This record gives sequence, structure tokens and C-alpha cells, in this order.
Amino acid sequence: MNDYIKIAWRNLWRNSRRTLITAASVMFGVFFAVFMSSLQQGSLENMVDNMVRFYTGYIQIQEKDFNETPSVNHSFSIDKDLGLMIADNPHIIQSTQRIQTFALAGSETASFPSLVLGIKPDEENTVSGVSKWLSEGTFLQPNTTDILIGKVLADNLKVSVGDSLVLIGQGYHGISATGLYRIGGLLDFPLPDLSKQVVYMSLATCQDFAGLQNKITNAVLMVQGLDDVEKTIKELKPVLDENLAIYAWDDLQPELQNLIEGKLASGKVIKMLLFMVIGFGVWATIIMLMNERRRELGVMIAIGFRKTKAVIMIIIESFFIGLIGVISGIVVSFPLVWYLYRNPIYVTGKMAETYRSMGFEPVFKFSIDSQIFLSPAITVFAIFALISMYQVYYVLKLKTVDAIRT
Repeated sequence: MNDYIKIAWRNLWRNSRRTLITAASVMFGVFFAVFMSSLQQGSLENMVDNMVRFYTGYIQIQEKDFNETPSVNHSFSIDKDLGLMIADNPHIIQSTQRIQTFALAGSETASFPSLVLGIKPDEENTVSGVSKWLSEGTFLQPNTTDILIGKVLADNLKVSVGDSLVLIGQGYHGISATGLYRIGGLLDFPLPDLSKQVVYMSLATCQDFAGLQNKITNAVLMVQGLDDVEKTIKELKPVLDENLAIYAWDDLQPELQNLIEGKLASGKVIKMLLFMVIGFGVWATIIMLMNERRRELGVMIAIGFRKTKAVIMIIIESFFIGLIGVISGIVVSFPLVWYLYRNPIYVTGKMAETYRSMGFEPVFKFSIDSQIFLSPAITVFAIFALISMYQVYYVLKLKTVDAIRT
């Protein structure tokens, strides 16, 4: 086998220009595939992080019926053991507790339905960064009964900071939930639908409003990244009470998962077209190479060189070309991708406003996941494996006499 490798390596450089051109086409294909995959995956990971921080978290623990019927009747308490499990889990970097309920928000002039969220202000701000959307007033303090409401909701109710707001809803087990609260601040969210209905209050105030007495409806857990979600769920699920359920972010936001799958599918189509162009270019080069070596192969076979050995030698040559192209593409792309991973590209101007209006951070982020580099390499070797089938067919069907007379 060592002799085959030496001969194949020497054959590559008998026509170094052709070898370098073919390897260069593979290199540029790998480079663009890696760059595009890194940008796409980094942007999607950033989009998921923005959405889960603001809405569901990466993982949620709920009462088993709450996801289907979001009511305070399906609330629960975090016991000491579960609290310690969450605190000691190495994958969980942040956590908070919430109450989610609904109420009618009214002022002297109007009333509108609202989404009431009871939160622990400091923990919630660490997880979702809700204070960055504060346009007027002050953020919630742990021991205050003040509330925060969406700016659009405030405009509809014709109230502002310092005014009072009445909330009327249904509490735990059907009790009447009513309260009069001072508006401490206004939240100007980029999503108008959220800004016209949301009401934030401290967790203790919300428990008093809904009559929950130390109960919550959602335990929100944040992990380092998407890869840690399944591992964390597998570790926590066996120790949960039978009345509790644990969900990943994609279970709670299926529309976001569908959006991601659509974007990944479009990216795969583009990369497929890119590698198809590369594949046909390499195939054309191989066809030309085989025709140029037709007489050479005929002479080798005529003097006793077996066709199977010729096939092995030619396949090794193709493997070397693919290997040179793949390694060169990764070597060229890795420093750029690493730099952009460490230094994301921040968007400015009108494009930044568009991103913010959709609730996303105006930035292009990149990923350095190993799969980004591995996938193009596997694709290139698969292309060369297919092309090698043509080379095998060509050699096995070669007629020695006709080849020598060429």
C-alpha cells in the first residue's frame, strides 16, 4: 500500500497546475460552505437565545396541565429538594420563577384584557433583561406593590406613571382576584402585541393578587447553550413530582422551531447547489485527466500491471486532491470564522431598527461548532467517492490495444 501511495502522490505533481486548480476549487467551496454555515448557525443560535430569554427560557417546569390550560389553578410549589437540584445542576446558569395569569386592566376611561406576569425582579432582569425596555419610571423593586405596564396599553387606557390601575381577574380555585395598583413604569417593547397587553408585578404581589400562597406557574431555567438543553432535562425529569412536567424551548415555541427548520432547509439547498457546481467542475477535470492518461494506462496494463491496482492508485490520487482541498479550505476559513465569532458584526442604521422592531438584537453572530467544519469535509469526500465510480468504470472497461494506439 505504501508503494501505491507514493506513486499516486508523485502522479499528482506530474501536472501540478491541474492538481492545484482542482484542489483550489474544492478549497473555495469548503471556505464558502464553512463561512455560510457559521453565519447561519450563529444567527439562529442568537435568535433562539433572544426569544427564549424574553419568553420561555430554554427549559420550563410547569404543572402537567398548565401548558394545555394556562390557569393559576395549575400552579405548584418548588420544594427544597427540587430547588437544590436546580441550584446544583452544572448546566443551569440562571433560573427564575414566574406567575402567568390574565386579568382585565381598567382605568377611569377604558378597560382592556391583559397578561399579568408575576416575577422576581432581579432574577427576571438577569434572565430576560426586561429593564432595557423601560421607557418611563423605575423598574420593579422586590418589596414594592407598584406595577409595570406596556406603553401601548397605557396609551389605550390613557394612564401614565404615577396613576392607578385596577386589575380584575379570577384567582386560585375561582376566588375573585382584584386589586388597585400604582403604575411605577412603562415598558416600550418592540413587539406592539406584547406592549398592548402586558402587566408586570413582583412575585409576592401577584401571589397575593391571585391567592396562590407561595405557588408559581412557571419555573424558568437558562442553560449555557442549545446543546445543554436535552442533557439538563434528562437529569431533572426523573426527580420531578408526578404532577409536574418539564419542557424544552421548542416544545413551548413550535412556531420558532418551524422558522429555524425552514431557514436551515434553505441553507442546505444553497450549499447543495454550491457543491453541485464544485462536483461537476471536478468531474470535468477527472474526465480530462483520464483521457490524457488513456495511453499511459494502456501501456501499464499491457506490461502486466493489473487493472485493480490501477484503480486503487487512481482512487488514492482523487482522495489526495480532495484532502488537499478540504484541509486548505478549513485552514483558510478557521481564522476568519474564529475572529468573527469573537467579534460579532453589529448592524447599524435602518437595518438595526428593523431588527429591533422584530425583537432581535441587531448583530450578525458566528458559530465555531465542529459540525460546521466536519459537514463540508464529508460532503467533499462523498463527491470524490461518486466521481471515483466513473474512474473505476473507465479503467475496467479500458481496451488495452485501443488505449495504446491512442
